Amino acid sequence: MNLKEQLDCLFDPRSVAVIGASNDMMKWGFNILNILLTRGGRDIYAINKNGADVQGLKAYHSIGDVPGPVDVAVITVPFRDIPAAMEECVSKRVKAAVIISGGLAETGGEGARIEREVLKIARRGGIRFVGPNCMGHFNAFSNLFTVPYLPPVRKGPLSLISQSGNTSQSIVYLAYEMGLGFSKYVSSGNEADLHFEDYLEYLARDDKTKIILGYVEGLREGRRFFELAKEITRKKPIVIMKAGRTEAGARATQSHTASLAGSDLVSEAAFKQCGVIRVEEVSEMVDVTLALLGQPLPRGRRVGVLSTGGGGAVMAADALMRQGLELPALSPATMDKLDSIFSRRWSHGNPVDNGGDPFDYASLWAMMEDKNTDAVLISGAAGVSRNMAGWVSVPDLMSEAVDQWIEASEADELVDVTRLMELMKAYQKPAVFCNLAIPNKKRGDLYKKLEQSYDVPFLTPERAAKALAHLVEYSEYLGVARGEG
Repeated sequence: MNLKEQLDCLFDPRSVAVIGASNDMMKWGFNILNILLTRGGRDIYAINKNGADVQGLKAYHSIGDVPGPVDVAVITVPFRDIPAAMEECVSKRVKAAVIISGGLAETGGEGARIEREVLKIARRGGIRFVGPNCMGHFNAFSNLFTVPYLPPVRKGPLSLISQSGNTSQSIVYLAYEMGLGFSKYVSSGNEADLHFEDYLEYLARDDKTKIILGYVEGLREGRRFFELAKEITRKKPIVIMKAGRTEAGARATQSHTASLAGSDLVSEAAFKQCGVIRVEEVSEMVDVTLALLGQPLPRGRRVGVLSTGGGGAVMAADALMRQGLELPALSPATMDKLDSIFSRRWSHGNPVDNGGDPFDYASLWAMMEDKNTDAVLISGAAGVSRNMAGWVSVPDLMSEAVDQWIEASEADELVDVTRLMELMKAYQKPAVFCNLAIPNKKRGDLYKKLEQSYDVPFLTPERAAKALAHLVEYSEYLGVARGEG
């Protein structure tokens, strides 16, 4: 089988066997079997040499005793027992495996020797495997989950390759909180057999994956990664969080996943040359992903700022300038429009502080139409009615009237947000919201619209500015925006 056929089998098997299946709730063999049974949709087999019954299933002493074919084996036994388990998988003609167990190459010595032995056995039998020392994998669209310790997962256009199980949990959680969903996920572990680059090549061809995310400590095939990424980023964004920037971090990668971190300066240069978007934090990864999904690619670095308060305007301006973006002068026509909308208190320049007047979407239309702007950052505007009402003590007598006011206000704003989406497309201009309040009120038709459109407000102006800067740089790389490209 070629790589695509092998990983198709891994991510959408007809049958899965858990070697080391257990009734002990504290063991991986319990929780992996449990999630497979809960999800259903395929034949599941429990392998436990000591038990006759595991979680209501007949337990087979060996995978060779299973009456039907086994596509994927999930191995959770102690590391010294893995070679024997892999030998049995070869005899059974298992197509792929996931080795959860740790204590191998990342520990050196005997563990490294056993890992080499397992790889030799698997290659003799034509078995491709994930790990060892990993948390498993999932395919949200085929409802396959061998990773039991994850937050809720939506189906969606993201796929994640992670060399750290715990970090991947944080990525999946924050993505869920921002309304993002996944196609596929793999915790790659030590990468004794399947490497980061194998998953990258596979996901490049996956129709359900629109953006590839990666947590990387070290690349085993740096040249291959570079060649793949250079081709993939022309069609799909790749967002990488590369750890091991410092000497201490580089040393830590060896004991974590047996990876070779390599030179960070070389990695940085390679990422830029092949269009990979590099981020430094988990939240930054989620933020830039949100921007890539919800915003058009801008044609330049000029950003107009529209704020409902002076503090937000100043913070946004500072953040944008720190990211290398520009705050252009607004055109005379835009200035005239804003004069007609706001009172004399407004700032009369970019950034636009409306001087405490109620937010008016007409001011946003003016900013979007201005030929001097390539993008607009809006601070403190979306969803104000629902959030402001939540901060005010309302007598019970007035609660019904307040609820009616919120619904009416949001209905009007929903019309305006829909028009904004149309203008973003027409002018090819991103319009990113940042609002400290709205994440506290994740309900109502307005929030649903923003979530479905991948335009959920960022928590701070700084995070919005950083996401916008990544969007601009990717646009320059593709030759859409003015710049070095």
